[in-house]
Amino acid sequence: MIGTLERPPVPTAAGLSVWYRHTPSGRGGHDRIRELVEAGRITSVALTGPAPEDELRSLCDLLAPLRESGAGLVAVPVAARPRAVTACDLLHDARRLCAAVGRPNLLPALPATDSGLCALTSLLGEGFGVRLGPLHSVARYRQAVRAHLDGLELARWRGLDLTGLTSVAAFGVGGIDVEVDALLDRAGSHEAKALRGMAGTATARLARRAHAEAHDTGLSTRWRALAAAGARPQHLLWTQLHHGVPGHRTTRYLDALATPGAAVELCPSDLETTGGRSGVRAPRSAREEQEAHAFTERLTACLRWFDVRHEAVVPAPDDAARH
Repeated sequence: MIGTLERPPVPTAAGLSVWYRHTPSGRGGHDRIRELVEAGRITSVALTGPAPEDELRSLCDLLAPLRESGAGLVAVPVAARPRAVTACDLLHDARRLCAAVGRPNLLPALPATDSGLCALTSLLGEGFGVRLGPLHSVARYRQAVRAHLDGLELARWRGLDLTGLTSVAAFGVGGIDVEVDALLDRAGSHEAKALRGMAGTATARLARRAHAEAHDTGLSTRWRALAAAGARPQHLLWTQLHHGVPGHRTTRYLDALATPGAAVELCPSDLETTGGRSGVRAPRSAREEQEAHAFTERLTACLRWFDVRHEAVVPAPDDAARH
């Protein structure tokens, strides 16, 4: 049987690079973003839908001074199409968007589908920044890292400057918990329900480890060559931190995932709740990291006891489109 599974200790400091999830709303929304930027409460903006080109240019110009610190980005979904969208469709829409807006800190936001991965590689290879997501598994994230490296290598082959190329992988933490918790509730036992709300952060820790390994010059010869040419690591962004489901509190995710260099995406209500603190928190000690990973391994074993595999509970967008 399964013993009591205690959560790992979390450091007390809190400081994050904050993406602001914003629904385009005209001038009033733009003024609010200006206030948040000037107050140092947000570092980038993720739009939930299309916006006029002049509004996108204005947002990009507002955030441009933050580019030197690796922030100051504006992500916007490419034009909406039916589910059966191809990589060519995504490339066409993203190229048209980038050409129309004409700002280097604009990121076309692509779905985490097979087509999206192909488009990410092509766009990076052409010198455009990209955001991909949401991702819900470590396997899919590893594919995103490979697409990132492929794109950087293509850009280097074409003689482009790698120092300004940016890709962001948005990892949907809360979406995993919602799906896993439903399966645990279906299992019905007290032991199963005791595991609720843990799978999302556990999967995120595994993704964070994969990110570190992929960008370790001592482990990856591909990354060593690209880093020497001026390439930047892919940004790993924690998103879907609020679902309106009891027990899924944004602050819990922030406590678990706040590490040096981390970034989170917050909606307006969560930004007010957390105070929108930005910056880099004190790093975990080696012992804390070991305890966190040991906890993740124990949790994975416990979930499998109930025939729950958190790596597969959220269907990939391509799979969902086929049903």
